[in-house]
Amino acid sequence: MFGALAVGLAALLWSLDGVFIRPQFYRLPAGLVVFLEHTLGFLVLLPFLFRGKKDILCMTPATWGALGWVCLWGGLLGTLFITKAFFAAYDPEVETTLATVVILQKLQPVFALIMARLILRERLRKDFYIWAVLAIIAAYFLAFAKPYMRLTDIRLIDPAAGYALLAAFAFGSSTVFGKHFTNTVSFKTATVMRFGGTMVLALIFILIAGQFRAFPAIEAIHWKLLLVIVFTSGAMSMFIYYFGLKRIPASVATIFELVFPLSAVILDYIIHKSILNTTQWIAAAVLLVCFFMIIRRRPVPKTAGQQDKRR
Repeated sequence: MFGALAVGLAALLWSLDGVFIRPQFYRLPAGLVVFLEHTLGFLVLLPFLFRGKKDILCMTPATWGALGWVCLWGGLLGTLFITKAFFAAYDPEVETTLATVVILQKLQPVFALIMARLILRERLRKDFYIWAVLAIIAAYFLAFAKPYMRLTDIRLIDPAAGYALLAAFAFGSSTVFGKHFTNTVSFKTATVMRFGGTMVLALIFILIAGQFRAFPAIEAIHWKLLLVIVFTSGAMSMFIYYFGLKRIPASVATIFELVFPLSAVILDYIIHKSILNTTQWIAAAVLLVCFFMIIRRRPVPKTAGQQDKRR
């Protein structure tokens, strides 16, 4: 139960980032922002790297591969893909729609559930998948109950659609490989290595892409916001997320990541006075019921990887 709640709390912090913080960086290259937030987060988490020396020495090639996947896809490429997708959706010169981006990006738990079954061989009760499907459907209704989010506006043949689909795959697969990684090392070691690896990859990317030239455009307010990110939606949220992910199957974790759209809609209501309609209230209630039904079923079966390790 505590693992699921921790994942939900991390997702809540991510939604705070999207509503309050991330839009303030729209003038800066996405790669540069990813590099800076991971560099600062890595520096804050650095003491855990020395404490996790034993964990690191015990890592197998498969564990290193899982870490590389998470850093590349979840830390770097996923962020770049979703940024490009939303930029395209808001660009008046590009013929795409926000609905296209949202519906494809929300395929993230579908990718995670399939990969958790194939890669981690997670076997959960049949009723879990019933509640998981209901939760995903409820998340869609939360988004598409808005007047400007019409299903008829979806354009699947569109560059933004490709970016959104890649982002969904990146984040969904990172949940699965992150679970594989945390099966071997402590959540503290996992967090610091995730930030260190992404920092290195982001540095290589911005040097190749020439984005480092935008460094002088960083203002004092950006540095303040980067520090806020570190202690909320960045290092802190990932620390909490890996604490939870280590204790629950990846399949359960990806459903509780749906707290993100739920809290984003609620924050939009509180901050921007955006009225929720009846459909959204019902969808939010269904999503909460799904969360409750998933965590109340105990005990949670171990993954095949965990079972093999125990033997």
